Amino acid sequence: MTKQTKKKDVYNLLFGRISTNIADSLFYMAILWHFKEVSRSPFIVSIIFAVASGIDMISFGFGPLIDRISIKKLLESSTFLQAAISVITFLILYLRIDNLIISIILITLYIASTILSAIIYPAEYKLLPLFVSEKELLRFNGIFQLTYRVLDLLLDAGVTVIITLTSIPITVVLSAIVFAIALKFYGSLKINLAAKEFLEEDEYFTGSYRKDMALGWKTLRKEKNILELILPIAFTNFFYGIFSVGLPYFAQSYIRDSALGYGTLLFTSSLGSIGGTLLVQRFKIGKKDMQIFIAICFLGAGIFRVLVPISIYLNIWVLLVASAISSMWITMMNTNFEALVQTSFSSSILGRVETINDSILSAMIPIGTLVGGWIIKVSGSLMTQYIYGAALLLSTVYYFLILKDKKQKNVSDNEIE
Repeated sequence: MTKQTKKKDVYNLLFGRISTNIADSLFYMAILWHFKEVSRSPFIVSIIFAVASGIDMISFGFGPLIDRISIKKLLESSTFLQAAISVITFLILYLRIDNLIISIILITLYIASTILSAIIYPAEYKLLPLFVSEKELLRFNGIFQLTYRVLDLLLDAGVTVIITLTSIPITVVLSAIVFAIALKFYGSLKINLAAKEFLEEDEYFTGSYRKDMALGWKTLRKEKNILELILPIAFTNFFYGIFSVGLPYFAQSYIRDSALGYGTLLFTSSLGSIGGTLLVQRFKIGKKDMQIFIAICFLGAGIFRVLVPISIYLNIWVLLVASAISSMWITMMNTNFEALVQTSFSSSILGRVETINDSILSAMIPIGTLVGGWIIKVSGSLMTQYIYGAALLLSTVYYFLILKDKKQKNVSDNEIE
């Protein structure tokens, strides 16, 4: 594969990913706001939040399929189905029939679309190391992340404006159109024979779905440093679930009483994430230093996340800036961690490793979102924001204690020698 072809494929992958990201955001926000306005129940909204993380939790089951099936066909067929789901959803919403059966159908369609996204994203993640060198991987991960964040910045405010100025059904139609654009970019990808052989190294395939999945887990388990990083983050994500379901209610209560309040808060968080993707390019973090880097990121994110609810008594601009800085730290951590995983495993098994990671990291979020719905009802949305900030700070303490323990063990081992 020539450098020119690789470069073209990188940008086809990037623009396909951008289009998918836009379409996902349009579809997700439309469904979220439909149920928020129709049901007016925090519990129903918490179910919508729980669906995405719940599917991520079982995404390890998609790993062997992502590693075994033709990546290009997988991307094309999944994107086509998402476009079709958007069209069907539009027709249902356009008819304006509101009953339990229609609500179940809409949630089922949302679940199906989310499952397809859970297949598409790891497939793209798996392809990137084939198109760029290991040395360039962090930079291109940063470029991908930066592009997503710029889009999130525009979409988080833009989608709420689209919903406010037009309607929820029109927003769903737009998602179908953008999914079709993504399909065009995925169809332009060229994966040559050498790359296909690299993606299908025999040592990573057993011929059995169950054994292939088990092999992915065994491969991840050998990388103990990465596993040590994942497990505490998974626990913290329980509190992220509480935070995320409380966020639209917090925004509506303390920023603006409409969809634009939520959009404004997401907009500023995306600004912070953009800053994080730019800043992280200056760091070269290896496996040994990743633990302390995560601890520092949690500390920065936690301090400013606690400041967000405190700022309602100060100034709205302080609140928005604190939210942006908190998101910046989290994005820096995530971008570096993704590059670390991509360079630690063969592309032949990366689909399984990535989906297992997603499953571990997402395992606690659905429970958190359901608990968050209850907390909103009992204590209000403000409490959900304090809880997440406190959890980030407690995670920092945990990581620093682990680092201290490792340092003491190393000193003891050196004294014995």
